Amino acid sequence: MKAKAKGKEAQQKQSGHCGIVFRNGSFREYATEMLERGKGDGSVFRVCEIASEIANDLSIRGKPLLNKDIIITQRQIFKYRNHPKTAKGANLPISDYELIEETLKSPMHIYEDTVQNRLVYVCTHPYHERRLIKVVIEPNYKSHGIVMNIVKSWGVVEQTKMNGPQYRQVK
Repeated sequence: MKAKAKGKEAQQKQSGHCGIVFRNGSFREYATEMLERGKGDGSVFRVCEIASEIANDLSIRGKPLLNKDIIITQRQIFKYRNHPKTAKGANLPISDYELIEETLKSPMHIYEDTVQNRLVYVCTHPYHERRLIKVVIEPNYKSHGIVMNIVKSWGVVEQTKMNGPQYRQVK
């Protein structure tokens, strides 16, 4: 048990930003740990760097990316624990949480959601037949004096849902 705890400590890295602890490693393991504990520990999960297509799109718009890291907060993990999307089959089971990472690291497509009142991007990745994993990122999100690219939501959608006028394809 101590060896496992040491491994988790090795996955943590302290940031100089307001004492926030950034965790790396497997998102599924991180989320499982939080859900088993039943409460957060104040850390956030660093998934990867934001896709260059998003950074380029922001630059073209005159809104430069202020930080390259994409993070997921514990709030998002607990939000999906008993989410209403589950009954519709639109929520990912925790066993598939590594696909959230895969979607952000290697998105099949990236869209701007033009209906939101704030600038957000949607990354998609194949899931099951005619279904996609959809992960929503808000770049340059400000919280507690820190600017980060935060995952706002994730779920499963029919491929055809991404063809509507709400989405402008970036990649």
